[in-house]
Amino acid sequence: MMGKFIKNIYPKPFFLKWKELLIIDLSSFTQPEPIVEVNTRQLKIMQNKTKIRNWWMTLFLIGFFCMGLFQAIYIEHDWRQAEWSVKRFIQVSEESYGSDYFDKNASQDEMDIYNTIGDDKKMSFKEFIHDRYNNYTHTTQRIIGDTIFTGIPLLGISILLPWIILLRKPAPLIFDREKRVVYSWQKGGVWAQRYDDIRLHENIQMILFFLRCELKDGSLGWAKYSLQPTGNPLFSPLSAYKPTLAYIAQFMEYGREKVLPDQDSWQAKPPFYFRDDPEPANIEQEINRILQRITEVNNEIPLDEEGNPIPPEE
Repeated sequence: MMGKFIKNIYPKPFFLKWKELLIIDLSSFTQPEPIVEVNTRQLKIMQNKTKIRNWWMTLFLIGFFCMGLFQAIYIEHDWRQAEWSVKRFIQVSEESYGSDYFDKNASQDEMDIYNTIGDDKKMSFKEFIHDRYNNYTHTTQRIIGDTIFTGIPLLGISILLPWIILLRKPAPLIFDREKRVVYSWQKGGVWAQRYDDIRLHENIQMILFFLRCELKDGSLGWAKYSLQPTGNPLFSPLSAYKPTLAYIAQFMEYGREKVLPDQDSWQAKPPFYFRDDPEPANIEQEINRILQRITEVNNEIPLDEEGNPIPPEE
């Protein structure tokens, strides 16, 4: 019988790591980049490398713009060159055979060339395209080349430009020491969990913090806040997560003085986005409501005597 290709994730309670994290000497680490704000009451963390990824998307967008611009310049050059060639052909023919040559003696092939610039003696873009794809050899290759080098930048711009403009700056994950609550939000929906019950899962790509949220059907579900402290979206050693988790644990246990002894508060410069994901106006009420629902529903993954999750029997 084939096994499961995708295994269920059973996040472990954060309190299982507290003993290990609370004895770490924070002075041996620089402040982890995911931490974006610290004050007496709260510590906030955020996906710290999104600004770098946004720069990469911006560079790709600029590349597509340049590719499209070069293609436009190339087409415009061919357009003017084709117009000049036809005019030159007409001029040479009339100088050689008389000004009425194209009215009386020109062959059909010569008349086809003559007619490509129209009565106004200028080649319109429509006339140029017709000439480009009908009056030369290797027209199939021309069509394919123009389609590729025009279509790729147009497709890239149409995807990346709205993505860059419409993408919202993600909300931070906030650890509130006074209320011992962890919360965040996304597009108006609030995620929350008591700090003592927060669970997480670490893998080679990221840390996943598991909070509770209200699903579309009104039931209480799970929300996963992902964090990649190293900024590498493909691989990170699990040991690289310790500084960030140690800062969180020691802040919640000992306060701001432990993690930020020389300042009352600190805030990182936020990454640039065209739009923010604004904090819901009723966030305090929503946090309290979700915490109350957690108490009422009581459907957390059960733990064994050592605090480890108990998977359901198959």
